[in-house]
Amino acid sequence: MENLVVTGIIGLIALFLDVATSTSFINFGAFTAFTLVNASVVFHYVRQRRAGQQLNVVSYVVVPVVGAIICAYLLSQLDSNAITLGVSWLALGIIVLALITRGFKAAPEMTATEKATVEAAA
Repeated sequence: MENLVVTGIIGLIALFLDVATSTSFINFGAFTAFTLVNASVVFHYVRQRRAGQQLNVVSYVVVPVVGAIICAYLLSQLDSNAITLGVSWLALGIIVLALITRGFKAAPEMTATEKATVEAAA
């Protein structure tokens, strides 16, 4: 229930943004996600190499690094208000995650309602 309230409040705040800023804000989220996905592929490669598995360097390092560089460049070209809002939102999310996971030591747990929803969807 609390999540719905927070989402509603954020949605109402978005009503006061101009189209360019709101579009840039959405793009900030997308480019950030794509950058982190590319970085995770490189980290996966490093872990698998340490475990002795041979993976294609081009597919697991070169292409993701190029993708991350392109996404980082596109991020730098966004509206400055969107970057400020996006970084603030990202920082708030990291703080909330740190609190939920007790300093990133425990995985977040689902409530019974969330588990039922996931099971019903499967």
